[in-house]
Amino acid sequence: MMKINERSLKKSEELWKEAQENILSGCQLYSKGPETHIQGVSPIYIDHGKDGHVWDVDGNEYIDYDMGLGPILLGYQYKAVDDAVIAQLRRGMGYSLVAPEEVEYAKLCVKHIPSAGKVRFLKTGSSATEAAVRIARSYTGRKHIIRGEYHGWHEWTTAAESVRQGGILPEARKFIHKFDYNDLAKVEEYFAAYPGEVAAVITEAVEIEPPKDGFLENLKELCHRNGALLIFDEVVNGFRFSIGGAQAYFGVTPDLSTFGKAAANGMPLSIVAGRKDIMEEVDRNVFISTTFGGECLSLAAGIAVMKELESGEATKEIWAKGKYLQDKFRAMAKDLDVPIDLAGYPCRLNLEYTDYEGKKDWLYNSIFMQESVKRGVLLGWHIFPCYTHTQADLDFTLNVFEDAMKVYREALRSGHPETYMEGKPLKIVLG
Repeated sequence: MMKINERSLKKSEELWKEAQENILSGCQLYSKGPETHIQGVSPIYIDHGKDGHVWDVDGNEYIDYDMGLGPILLGYQYKAVDDAVIAQLRRGMGYSLVAPEEVEYAKLCVKHIPSAGKVRFLKTGSSATEAAVRIARSYTGRKHIIRGEYHGWHEWTTAAESVRQGGILPEARKFIHKFDYNDLAKVEEYFAAYPGEVAAVITEAVEIEPPKDGFLENLKELCHRNGALLIFDEVVNGFRFSIGGAQAYFGVTPDLSTFGKAAANGMPLSIVAGRKDIMEEVDRNVFISTTFGGECLSLAAGIAVMKELESGEATKEIWAKGKYLQDKFRAMAKDLDVPIDLAGYPCRLNLEYTDYEGKKDWLYNSIFMQESVKRGVLLGWHIFPCYTHTQADLDFTLNVFEDAMKVYREALRSGHPETYMEGKPLKIVLG
């Protein structure tokens, strides 16, 4: 059995009390907050990170797999990226006119991203998807959008959710329609219900479930047959599947695409990319403008990330590390007779928990996450292998997972898994 670390979380808990008095919802991203982890067992605040490890404000060390919810592709304090940011900082963070780094980074995007005829830079994934939808509506002259699982917090997409609808205009809801990944029939229904009115379909090229029966190719053909554009939301997958994103990996080029998270290894940078003819057609009609779109520190980081990815070595290593974890995890789960799968693609993995009848419950996630963090492995939304996770990190993690699986199995077999919780079970943000 792996050692259960004796930890204090006093500073984290004190900071959280102060945050609740001063910050709306206590933090800036719901998915980083304590409700999406195990309150009382998981740390709330991280002090610093290095490679694939983080240290909380109480000094406790963890191997991190949420990696900032995806942005940390190469590792914390990755030298080539940090050096580029520091060098740019000494020259200036941003100027009163355009910086040449905009051109350098744009050329790299156009070179490596299949759908990038032209690009525009923003700060967040949500802003990039907002821009893509606006471009699609301008280009087609249509209003309706068919969307996948999650595409940010802006009104056009949040209107399709069932919770947190405060401030959303009711009339926005009639123009946004959700479908499940791989459900081409549902998309066809929407096109039939709104003939000549759908501007675009926006979806991730892949989440966890692989595309089935030519789903991506057929989706593109369906869009074009109905005069709509296809948008790939690559905010999570971009630069992780490959330097050209999941679109390059699957060989399906959308009309528009959005990138974010891993673009600058933790610096705030997002991209909306599109066919050159589309971008030039809408140029005089759309308004997409932000002071910090050309902020130089993030562009310097983005350029450095691109240069690190160009050889293909980093991507190959990330996939290899993920495959090692996935293969060993699945074999272990089978041997221990534990109903948990490490699903997805090696560069973007997801733990899927059930009981022995196949029922899902967030309590099950909570038990496994609790037992992992107690032993020094921090889990969250996904498992994102980074370039600087070491073999020792992976093997340590698998030993922790073995112990967590045994507790999970015991909890399920007890008939009262809730009694195994030492903290509060996690809650989901939307749904």
